[in-house]
Amino acid sequence: MMDSVLVMILYFSGGVALFLLGMRLLTDGLKVAAGESLRILLSRFTSTPFRGICSGVLITAVVQSSSAVIFATIGFVNAGLITLLQAAYVIFGSNVGTTLTGWIVATVGVGVNLPLLAMPMLAAGMVLWMVKGTGRGAALGQALVGFSLFFLGIDILKTTFEDAGSLVPFDRIGSDFTSMLLLFLAGILLTTVMQSSSAAIAVVITAAAGGLISVKASAVLVVGADIGTTSTALLAVIGATSNAKRAAVVHVLFNVLKVPVALPFISGYLVLAAFVTGPDASPAVTIALFHTFIKIAGLLVLVPFTGMIVRALEKRFTRYDLQPGRPKYIDDTIINTPSLAVSALIFELKRIGRKSRSISKKAIRRTSTAQMLQKDLDAVESLSIQTGEYIQKVQRGGFPEELEHVLPQALRVLQYFSEARELASEALQGKERFTAKDDEVYAGVKVLQDLVVAFLKNADSEKEGFSLSELRSLREQLESSYETVKSSLLKAGSTGKIPIREMVGLHDVIRNYRRMWDQYMKAAVYLDEFNNLIEHEPGTGVPFDEPGL
Repeated sequence: MMDSVLVMILYFSGGVALFLLGMRLLTDGLKVAAGESLRILLSRFTSTPFRGICSGVLITAVVQSSSAVIFATIGFVNAGLITLLQAAYVIFGSNVGTTLTGWIVATVGVGVNLPLLAMPMLAAGMVLWMVKGTGRGAALGQALVGFSLFFLGIDILKTTFEDAGSLVPFDRIGSDFTSMLLLFLAGILLTTVMQSSSAAIAVVITAAAGGLISVKASAVLVVGADIGTTSTALLAVIGATSNAKRAAVVHVLFNVLKVPVALPFISGYLVLAAFVTGPDASPAVTIALFHTFIKIAGLLVLVPFTGMIVRALEKRFTRYDLQPGRPKYIDDTIINTPSLAVSALIFELKRIGRKSRSISKKAIRRTSTAQMLQKDLDAVESLSIQTGEYIQKVQRGGFPEELEHVLPQALRVLQYFSEARELASEALQGKERFTAKDDEVYAGVKVLQDLVVAFLKNADSEKEGFSLSELRSLREQLESSYETVKSSLLKAGSTGKIPIREMVGLHDVIRNYRRMWDQYMKAAVYLDEFNNLIEHEPGTGVPFDEPGL
């Protein structure tokens, strides 16, 4: 008896492991294979609540992971491409779309010879994965391999549950309040341990199909499993951006607030499901339909209050936003979705650029002392280091060939901004040692400074009307002004109009200006190229009202 139970546990563990591995490969493969389609769908088709919900349902049905869609949505909120309100509707739709996994298990998984279906799929997927190497073809092969492992895991669970009835007396589970509460908690625990509600619900549906547990007990487990899925989102956003935390709370609220409209009325939902499916429907189909019903019920309850919920959440988690050295767009939740990881990275680079140019302008105008400026410098340096570490994480996670060039170029841009900030700080320290005089030299330096400030204002590739050709024209003016000021300075030094020490010091200042605008020019060229990798809908984009900019 003990040996049989041990064998059952081992088979069950292996089946779940295969299922989870299959889901991981399937989701990762489909995310890469979908490529820009995922981003375009999210950025363009969320303009109304209905479209947002439909987008969430559709994308989750395609990539087979509500967590992946929720994290992708967080990336878009961070990037300013969609609002938190739009993201909330996508998250609601994603929660409904995740029921498709249950339908696959209830229909294909229960009534089909799964090994016969999975083996050719596994062979074709591995060939495609190995031959293509990288890119969308390989990702599609990976997805096929994941799908085949998904089915093999379900087959092992089916076999396990067919033999489990004689070993474990699940049929003795009652329908009293205590039994239902224990089943509800067991559902939460099952998803929390597996970190996948799809896997937990697949286990429940397979167990119901094998007659191991009753339909009502399965329904209670499903409600609990939906609560357990919130742990995945909550764990993933620890230390993440404010928008990530707000989106995770939306996901939690959907699943938690659904319980009062699901748990007390389980019998009613099951009667409705039986009416829809007919008296001959299998328990697996009944549970899949029940799962869909409670998701839709949660949707109907929450949609009217979505605006109020979002407004309340926008007032929460604000302490993170007030920390100047913390990222605004990048976080670990989107690292495994290449197109979103690149978009977030580019937006963070642009933000670092705006902060760096703000520091440089303060240094040139002498609106801040070197000591006062150091706090800003430290904050941007911290932000740059975190962005560099993010780039390394993205690289380690694997990246499509067509996007590989972005990462080293992003590091190059970070270095340009770092050098420019350092040069601005040195120029300020140099200027603080001299007292401006009303003569030709200092008037020339003032003209040069005004031109540098104008150049910095126009060096932002996110600025409306940005033109790289106009920026190059401004740089030519700067070069001409620099040569004029340099000649005037050397002449004044040679004729004794200004002390040699002051001449050398001022020459160092304007030379730092020149090197500084060169760094910003190089960064602008790369960021202008990066603009081709991100898309904005009319009226969206990065706001320019950040404190201190």
